[in-house]
Formats: sequence, C-alpha cells, structure tokens
Amino acid sequence: MFLTQFSSSLVLSRRVGGALALTGLSLLMVPASQAAPTGGAASAPAGAAAPISPAKQALIDKLLTLWHPEQVTQMMVNRPAAEAVQHSRIALQGRVSADKLESTMKGISEDAKAYVDAATPLAEAAGQQAVRSTAVPMLAEQFSEEELKALIALLESPVRQKFEKAAPDIEGAVGAEVARRAGPAIQPQLDKMKQEVAGKLRAAAMTR
Repeated sequence: MFLTQFSSSLVLSRRVGGALALTGLSLLMVPASQAAPTGGAASAPAGAAAPISPAKQALIDKLLTLWHPEQVTQMMVNRPAAEAVQHSRIALQGRVSADKLESTMKGISEDAKAYVDAATPLAEAAGQQAVRSTAVPMLAEQFSEEELKALIALLESPVRQKFEKAAPDIEGAVGAEVARRAGPAIQPQLDKMKQEVAGKLRAAAMTR
C-alpha cells in the first residue's frame, strides 16, 4: 500500500515537474502583471517590449519545439478532476458498503473523465495562444541570442536525454528501497491517519 501510493506520487511529481520547467527555464516564471501585452510587438502600445529580430525569433521558435510550456495546461485540467475523485473516495469510505462505494466511484470517475475530455481542447488552445503572447516576449526580453543557443544545445544534449530516460528508473528504485526499509513502520501510521480522517468525516456528517 505504501509503495503503491509512493509510486503514484512519484509519477505525478515527474509529470508536473516536466511540464512546468526544464533546467534554467524556471527563470521565466514572473508575476502575470509583468508579462508582455497579448498583442503582437508591432501593434503593442508604447512602453511594450521591443520588436523581436528575425534571428532571435527563429531561435525562440526552435526552443519551443524542444520545450513546451503549454503542457502545464494539461496539469491544470487534470488536477481538479483527480482531486475530486480522491476526495470523493475519502468521503465515502466507511460510510457506504463496498459495492456502493465502487459503483458510486465509477460514476464519479466517468464525470471526471467527461470534464477532462471537454476541458482539455479548450485549455490546449488557450495554451498555444498564451505561449505566443507571454512566453515568446519573455524569452526575447530575458535571454540573448547566445543564451538561447545555449538553451537549445542543452535541450538537444544526448546526455540530458539519456539522463531523463534513466531518472524515473533510478527514482523508482530509490522509492522501492525506501518502501522496503520504512514501509512496515510507516504503514501503521498511514492507516491510523486514514481512520482518524474517516472518523472525523463521519462525525461531521452526523452533526450537520
């Protein structure tokens, strides 16, 4: 049980981490109030970012074929669906029969999937637009052409690609060893926490 939950958390953390940033690119995360206007550089009002040279634009376009900041939209869509399913299961555990729990959770999971299916294309379209209106001018402002070339070389590096392929196996092996060593001691604490949470939920429902 502990190993299973650890593995799920590991997969989620790697997906989130990979979608949000790569080495050095987290520098782009600044408050939205500082982002460039959504209009193109040519039509932007006075005081906006300077026009991007064709050479720098070509480098940014190349970078965006290797790094996809718009992938964060999938995480933004999936997270509330996953949380809804998880919280629903916690709320129902111990309050309904096992059969009722599974049948209800099946329906809730179908609702969550329907939401994800409907929201994903909307978020993806907005993500593509957001890359052009925010990421592109931010890259142009914060990175020189030489730095962009260095970022492209980093993302194209065979060593980086090899490391990214090896990292999940290495992290999984570490997690499995942690579960083997600490799982027997942690599992009772995990079970106790679940029981206490379920008890408080039942008590709160009864006193409404």
